[in-house]
Amino acid sequence: MTYILVRKLLRDVRTPLLVVCLILFLFASFWVVITQRVTTEVAPMFKSLSLFATGDAKAFEKVLLRGPTKVSQAALGWGELNFDRPNDFLSIGLLHPAVLVLSLVWGVGRAAGAVAGELDRGTMELLLSQPVPRHRLITAHFLVDCVALPALCLAFFAGTQFGLAVVGPFEPNFAALEDLIKSGAANDKSGASAFLAGAVAKAKTDAQPMEVNGTLELAGLVNTLALMFAMSGTTMALSALGRSRWRVIALAVLIAFVMFVANTIGQLWEPAGWVRPFTFFFYYQPQKAMLEGQWGADVGTAWGGAPLLVNAALVLFAVGAAGYAVALRAFVKRDLPAPL
Repeated sequence: MTYILVRKLLRDVRTPLLVVCLILFLFASFWVVITQRVTTEVAPMFKSLSLFATGDAKAFEKVLLRGPTKVSQAALGWGELNFDRPNDFLSIGLLHPAVLVLSLVWGVGRAAGAVAGELDRGTMELLLSQPVPRHRLITAHFLVDCVALPALCLAFFAGTQFGLAVVGPFEPNFAALEDLIKSGAANDKSGASAFLAGAVAKAKTDAQPMEVNGTLELAGLVNTLALMFAMSGTTMALSALGRSRWRVIALAVLIAFVMFVANTIGQLWEPAGWVRPFTFFFYYQPQKAMLEGQWGADVGTAWGGAPLLVNAALVLFAVGAAGYAVALRAFVKRDLPAPL
């Protein structure tokens, strides 16, 4: 009977699942194009101009990462952003608001309809009129998450691999900078354009294809999977305790939003940093797992003590499992209201 329930639930979500998978696939493919453009065209141009103007290849980059951009970095959890390293820029795709919003929409939307949605539609009595123990319904939803969430992550990974196959090697491109030099050469009487052109010619001679490894993304996607599972488990607990799907969605979105804001403020304002370990987003650090193989989140430092590393993905998986445990107990014990 559990198998039949799982099949029925997967059939119910197949259309939105395919749509979200397609969106993630296309976004990941498009992000590869953006990554190639930034790392092979924009970054070399800024690096050459910065080196020519100040003698420091990172001077322009430091200016660009001030102010609002620094706030955006804190909001998304970025560490050191390197425009000239393709793997670094690829990892930012997992921190993009589009990915976070889709993760939230899927985790909250599907789980909110698990119990509260059935009660809202008046279909729970019909479902439980079958010889189905209540605990099997929660188990079936858990198994659906075990199928759907990896499918979403693999769709993103497939999009990255497709994009890398289409765009080809990442080779530095100085065409935009050469056009800029040519346009300013006519009015340049100081010889700066000629000097810069010589520097660009040397840089082109020394340029080598950039190393990019899309398979590293799998480690970051494990963290993404854990985040979606934590959201789904938390919403499942709220759904098992409620009866209105939209109220459950509103409460779950509010919780996620408050956590996001609290984590962002905690990064920008040190005295509020102690609250960050109580949010999901403190443990969402896919760039560290992808680029450095580091899975630890430093809870001790955030609380003003000695460093204490915990596995970020395991914490999120544990939160999701706890949510399902609460949902199972609540749904088995509660009295179900009659449909209105």
